[in-house]
Amino acid sequence: MLLRSNRLFSFTQYVAWQPPTDVYETEDGLVVQVEIAGMRDGDLQVSLEDRLLVISGVRDDPAAERRAYHQMEIRSGEFRIELEIPIPVDARGIEAQYEDGFLRVILKRPVVVRVALSESE
Repeated sequence: MLLRSNRLFSFTQYVAWQPPTDVYETEDGLVVQVEIAGMRDGDLQVSLEDRLLVISGVRDDPAAERRAYHQMEIRSGEFRIELEIPIPVDARGIEAQYEDGFLRVILKRPVVVRVALSESE
């Protein structure tokens, strides 16, 4: 977890880390794929407000006892991803699946409804 200090206001702020994330567009919409192994049900939160997709959670350190690391690359603690969605999506058609260490969020394009015009008499 990164630590950010602001000397002017003398407060300390913890900044959540961001796991590797891919975002790609398909014919049906947008897919966001996050590499985040070691999670359980309830560890992840996914929300969409307007065009901002937020994925957050906490990955616990499985053995948080005191250690002397020689190399440490696996991050733990709070993480947060904020993505501005570049295309229109249907907020009611969001799916999230977690499997084999990957969270996959599927955002579907809105359905276009064509309205037939009738002549008035």
